[in-house]
Amino acid sequence: MVTKSDARVRGCRRLAGLARAGWVATLTALALLGVSCGEPIGPAASTSTPASTSADSATPGADESSSASSISPEYDLFVPGRAREVVDALTAAANGRPVVRLVLDRTQARLTYVDQGDRPQSFVWSAGEITPSDDGNDLVAAASFDPSDFDLDDVASLFDQAKQISGSSGKQELQISEYDHGQTLITITTTPESTTVFFTAQGDLIPRLDLKDEDDLAQGLADVMVDRLFVVAIGVKDADQIWADVVASPGVMERRIRGSKVPMYLTQRHETTSAHQFDPSVIDMSVLARLVRTAPGILGKPSADQVTITVQQPKDASEPRIYIDVDGDQLVTDLQGSPVSES
Repeated sequence: MVTKSDARVRGCRRLAGLARAGWVATLTALALLGVSCGEPIGPAASTSTPASTSADSATPGADESSSASSISPEYDLFVPGRAREVVDALTAAANGRPVVRLVLDRTQARLTYVDQGDRPQSFVWSAGEITPSDDGNDLVAAASFDPSDFDLDDVASLFDQAKQISGSSGKQELQISEYDHGQTLITITTTPESTTVFFTAQGDLIPRLDLKDEDDLAQGLADVMVDRLFVVAIGVKDADQIWADVVASPGVMERRIRGSKVPMYLTQRHETTSAHQFDPSVIDMSVLARLVRTAPGILGKPSADQVTITVQQPKDASEPRIYIDVDGDQLVTDLQGSPVSES
C-alpha cells in the first residue's frame, strides 16, 4: 500500500526531474502543489530594519570549497543576466506580495515577502529549484521594494568591487533591504565580518569619504543637503562623519548624518529653534577641511581624540561662524578660519 509519505517522496522525485529539465517548470509545479520537498535552504531571513548590515548569512559564501569551475553555468549567478532571471522568477513566485529582503551569493538566492498577518515568508532558489520557506512568526517592519528596480544584470562586478574595498571575499553575500527611513540599498558583506560596502539601486558604488579631504568633505555636505536649501547647523565630528541640522517641520529638528563609511541616515528630535538658518554654500570647503586637519594642533592638542567642528550663525551675526572643540578646548573663527571673539 502506498502511504501519503511515499506519495510525497515520489512527487518530490518527479519535481527533481522537472528541475533537471529547467527550474521554471519546478517553480510552476511548486506553486500549484504548495508544498516543499525537503528542509528549507538556509535559516529564516531577518526582517528588521538595518541601520547597518551584518553578515548573518542566509546562503553559503561565494568562495567556499567548490571552485568556480565546478559550478554549472546555468546555476552560476555570476553569469551576466542569470541573477536577474532568478530574481524575476522569485518575484513571480511571491505573486505580488510585498518584498522586503533579497539575499544572494554565487549559487543561491532567497527572497522574503510579507504574507497574511504581516508574517514573513520566503522562496529560496538553489541549483535550479525554487523552494518555499516558512520564516516564523516575527512581524515585518521593513519597507517593501520592487526587485526590478535594482540593477542585478552583473552581480559579479558588484562582488568584485566590494572585495577591492573591504579587502576580503570570504563568504560574500549581497543583500537588498531597507537601510534607513524607507531608503533601500544594495549591500555586500563578508564573513568574518569586515565592513559593509554599499551600492545604489543602479549598482553605483557609494564611496567612502576622507573627511579631511576638501573634495570628499564637499561630497559629504552634498549628501546631507539632498532636497534641502537651508540649515541650522553643519558639523564634522572626529573626521568620521559630517552632519546637517535642518528643520523638518514645526517643532521637529532633523539631523542628517553622512558617515565616512556609510551612506546618509536620519535622526529626528523634538526641538523648536530660534537659530538663524543659512545657505551652506557660503562655507568654503577648503577652509573647513583645513580646520578638520589642523584643529588639534591649533589648540595645542595634536594627539586629541575628540574633535568637533560646527558651523552655525548666531542671531546677531551677519554670517555663520565656525566653532572648534578639541577635547573641551574651544576656538571660534570666521568663515575664513581667522579667530574671532564673541561678545
